[in-house]
Amino acid sequence: MIVKSTLADSERIKRYIGKNYAACLYLYMDLIQYGPESDFTKTWIQEETGEILCILLSYHTAMHIYAQNSFNVQEVVNLIKELRPSQICATKTTILALKDSLSIFGYEIELGYVGKLEYSSQIKYDCIQEATIDDVDDISTLLFHDEGIGASYTLEDLKIQFRERLSQGFVRSYIIKDNGKIVAHLGTGAEVGNVCIITYVITDQEYRGHGYAKMLYQAACHDLHQEGKDIYAVYYTDNAIHLHHSVGFKDCCEFGKLFLKTH
Repeated sequence: MIVKSTLADSERIKRYIGKNYAACLYLYMDLIQYGPESDFTKTWIQEETGEILCILLSYHTAMHIYAQNSFNVQEVVNLIKELRPSQICATKTTILALKDSLSIFGYEIELGYVGKLEYSSQIKYDCIQEATIDDVDDISTLLFHDEGIGASYTLEDLKIQFRERLSQGFVRSYIIKDNGKIVAHLGTGAEVGNVCIITYVITDQEYRGHGYAKMLYQAACHDLHQEGKDIYAVYYTDNAIHLHHSVGFKDCCEFGKLFLKTH
């Protein structure tokens, strides 16, 4: 049975996740930041005879799922069919359990890894600056036109989510500009306590091949390491896997997503 969770369930959910938050980073950090229900989030618990089988959290148009073991796939599929999230993120095992039932509704699959930063050169560069609210539209446009990042978003969704999280101090963004144009970006997708996740690493197609992504990683990791944070990232493609390994990330969890292309 899947039931809507309330504030009273928060501690129960946290106990279920325990120290396994690397397997559900966004779910865990959104839960800490917003609680089980807010203007941006809704959370459900699937349980059987009083035992939690999985946790589901929706944030805007995305859904995040965490299950330690087996769960009732059909119940989860029914909720997904009702809500039609643009993307569903979970461990590889959970994504594969859902894939066949959701592919007929247009969901495509991508598999990758969650990595944790084990070491970093922690270098800062003068050409890199932290973004402000005034940069949100340009960052969102850069991300939207990337097939891998922007495929499951609308441009307006990106702008709303970036502006919301940046204004709340929930994330930060590092950028490189050329004559006022943002040509490369790296952001923290969420930061809670000593845990953060790096995401949305992109370089404008005309500016690739100059090592901008690696420079952004080094600058961001310098600051985050100085603050004592555990730094995570999710990566899917061969190029992204190579980049993350080269800057000090080590795979710690097989991950995946199911997504609907919006454009």
